[in-house]
Amino acid sequence: MKAVIESAGGVASRVHLGDHELIFDQPASVPGGADQGPSPLDVMAASVGACAHYFAAAFLFGRKLSTEGLRVEVEAEKVRDPISRFGSIAVRVYLPPGVPAHYLSAIERAVRGCPVYGTLSMSPTLSLELVTPESANLPAQRAAS
Repeated sequence: MKAVIESAGGVASRVHLGDHELIFDQPASVPGGADQGPSPLDVMAASVGACAHYFAAAFLFGRKLSTEGLRVEVEAEKVRDPISRFGSIAVRVYLPPGVPAHYLSAIERAVRGCPVYGTLSMSPTLSLELVTPESANLPAQRAAS
């Protein structure tokens, strides 16, 4: 997976992800923010919920059980100490009516198998590299665009 993120005015960013384009921004109350889209941190919380929903839905669908009424809610608490991040994320999966009780632990295992949930449970190796036009050997006009 590779995403390319470019400026979209102010502090907003335009994300190119395969054939998809997403806009991220900050609320208008934040300097440079215009509320063109959700913040990256909020999307991170939504990604946990969307992944949990997919894994629960796939489990139900694979057993020919209805996914009608399946809903996931995510509540995340932002903290700033020792760095700005989520301090907690709570995922609540509302199952549709009629799901047999003997499937509950298997559905929980399926949701915990979601790669977003797993990534937050076991931190990945993270690296950061700053690239200047000079270090990338890019012509100045291309780097500015």
